[in-house]
Amino acid sequence: MENSERLVILTTPSRNDGVRLHVERAVQTHGKNQDLLLKQLPHIETAIETLKRGTGDLVAMSAFDWQKYDVLGLNIVGLLSRKEPTWVLVSDDKPEYLEQGAVVMCDHELLQRQMKRMRPDLRLERMEETVQRLNAQASVAELDEEDIWPWIEEQRLEGHLDGFIVPRAIHAGHRMKGRRHTLGLQRDQTESNRERFIPPPLHGFTLLVSRKGFPKNSVRNMLDPSAELAYRLEASLMESIDPKLKPIVGAYIEQRKISTLLKKASEAGDETLLDTLVDPNKKRAAHKSGPRVEMLIETLTSDGTVTAACERIVQPENSQMGLVTLLREFMDLLAVMTTDHEETKRNIPGMPASFMEPRPRLMDLDD
Repeated sequence: MENSERLVILTTPSRNDGVRLHVERAVQTHGKNQDLLLKQLPHIETAIETLKRGTGDLVAMSAFDWQKYDVLGLNIVGLLSRKEPTWVLVSDDKPEYLEQGAVVMCDHELLQRQMKRMRPDLRLERMEETVQRLNAQASVAELDEEDIWPWIEEQRLEGHLDGFIVPRAIHAGHRMKGRRHTLGLQRDQTESNRERFIPPPLHGFTLLVSRKGFPKNSVRNMLDPSAELAYRLEASLMESIDPKLKPIVGAYIEQRKISTLLKKASEAGDETLLDTLVDPNKKRAAHKSGPRVEMLIETLTSDGTVTAACERIVQPENSQMGLVTLLREFMDLLAVMTTDHEETKRNIPGMPASFMEPRPRLMDLDD
């Protein structure tokens, strides 16, 4: 390390996205073998402009920062390992055990719909509705952005709320006293009604951004190629989704070991997935060794009663084509489920007479 060139990584105070803590831990780990300096600036805009001027080598930012701010002339060097993207319920009880009619604050439309699917009896509020119900507009207006979530936790402790749903990074960044219940990606086999919660896309990513021409090899040990692949695919997926759908679409892409997928399929009794992954001529060994890319996408009606979802598992080298196929299948499924079926005169052998009767659409995303 004595002969290594110092690299300056620009960051900001915590912004409720988990980036600051993530890059801080990465510098602590890899700084043992490389001369790394973490320099804090007050705002992400300042960090980006400082990087463009040549003062500093990298900026750590979230996937949403990359979309939001002026990054002309900059490149994504790579990504740190992805942090858990799932959201959490902060409450004394698991979601299954909340009292009937419990009041839960949730500011994201997708998570509201997913929670209604699981617990239609809950009373779900947005932040604005909670503030209005508590007649706290004046006091909240005086709070800084960092003080909002401690204030919400205080309302929960005082009994004005039974819980609230937030990204995992917000809970981790504020040291809340409330218990954290993960709204996970996998269906809970121990809870009969625990549905999975495919999270809003692009959460959990930390991008390392630099000027064009930056030598990637100088930070290769810090980077995670599987996270980079997942980010590229999720970003591409969201660019292809109708803007009206984006607030209510959950999407998650991850590269996983084949053994993990086989174990998951066996525990869930998913014979379809097992048949896809396993070569029957090799005593239930995989058709081909190596990792797989798992892709999940879903959307729901506003009351959570109807879900449209698609899944796909492909080899990494086929991931782009797999993404195209997944998106096409999902949009075709949505088209069928959101279209009224008119009466038909066509008589199809083997189908009951009711098949020709008109049917209302299965789901209405705008109701």
